[in-house]
Amino acid sequence: MRRGAWHQCGDRSQRLVEEQLQRGAGVGVIISPRDLARQNAIKYAERYRNLGAEILLDHQYYIPEFTNRWLDSYPISRFRRAVSSLNRISAPDLTDFTNQLRIDHQELFATGVIAPAIVCEAGRADIAQLNARLFAAAKRVGDQLQLPTYATVVLGRSVTASDQTMTTVLSQATSLNADGWYFAFEFEDERLPSSRETVRRCCAAGLTLACTGRPVLHAYAGPLGLLSFGFGASAVGIGHSQNLWKFTRVRWQPVAAQGGGGDAPPRFFSTALWGTIIYPDETTQLPVNLRTQILTQSPFSAPVASSLSWSRWDSGKHLVFLLASMFAQMAAVTDPRRNATTAIQQLQRAVQFHQAIQQRGVFLADNTGLYQDNWRLALEDLLRDNAADFEYFDLL
Repeated sequence: MRRGAWHQCGDRSQRLVEEQLQRGAGVGVIISPRDLARQNAIKYAERYRNLGAEILLDHQYYIPEFTNRWLDSYPISRFRRAVSSLNRISAPDLTDFTNQLRIDHQELFATGVIAPAIVCEAGRADIAQLNARLFAAAKRVGDQLQLPTYATVVLGRSVTASDQTMTTVLSQATSLNADGWYFAFEFEDERLPSSRETVRRCCAAGLTLACTGRPVLHAYAGPLGLLSFGFGASAVGIGHSQNLWKFTRVRWQPVAAQGGGGDAPPRFFSTALWGTIIYPDETTQLPVNLRTQILTQSPFSAPVASSLSWSRWDSGKHLVFLLASMFAQMAAVTDPRRNATTAIQQLQRAVQFHQAIQQRGVFLADNTGLYQDNWRLALEDLLRDNAADFEYFDLL
């Protein structure tokens, strides 16, 4: 698994990803069947490979009953059923499932196999049993194709509610003979997680997986990926859309049709704030010297530098580029404690900038300055409380 930022496809991002790779942003792509028909997935995978990216395919069995027109284009989707039904899958059907999994990875020329898996829930031995069976099928495919097989570990809220339940589920996961981990954490329904304790648990779970000595891809990380290399992750999944910034099962549940945000202004991602500020509504309220420090530029933000009109779509490209650039720097450092220190310093600086903004009587919308200090404290908690784990990681 290549170290660095991985593009988490979804929400019309296929061409955006291609453009980022052309600019050297990102080392890999995670194809999303939920958002892309199979033939188009094969086509885009070839383009990404030609740009030097590694390719993974996440079949997204998190909510196994869910399907849509894109998923229906993958023959393996005929096995999307309730957990109870999947646990009774016959030997011939399991063989068919395995064969189709192999064909998908062959045709996309994937560089690894992500094992399909259901969201882990506390006290659900049936889910643990099913995930083990699905992993065994994926492992056979990986061995046949001579590719690494990554076990999917998606921790649902019932698991992350306490350290005890999390430890139990992680123990079940790490008993699998995996070559690495595709890890996601379900937070509360916020734009970005703000709970110090919950973020600490996320980091502790990732560190537990990293201490197996196998690579961890922190999926659906988004801006929270700033912390990922600090808990020992090798790779971070990033995307332009908020629903790619953290794992949310809402993406795999039917929803009523609703508006798409209309003419809402773009949000400018600032590495100084490690968050967004609305352009131009909020940025114009800042004095020039502060605005210059906050508006971190990218190849996609030229209109902002000239105070011109700027699209929401370009603001997404800007965000992805800056995340990929920051994470490339952190990926070059293999010591998680050094990366944790870098993240803490970045967040301390962000808190200071948010304070400077408020001192000028400007209050940013949507509590965009609410989480940075809690992320910093969560990392400091991790460094203190999990010191033995970090020492063990050093020996790997």
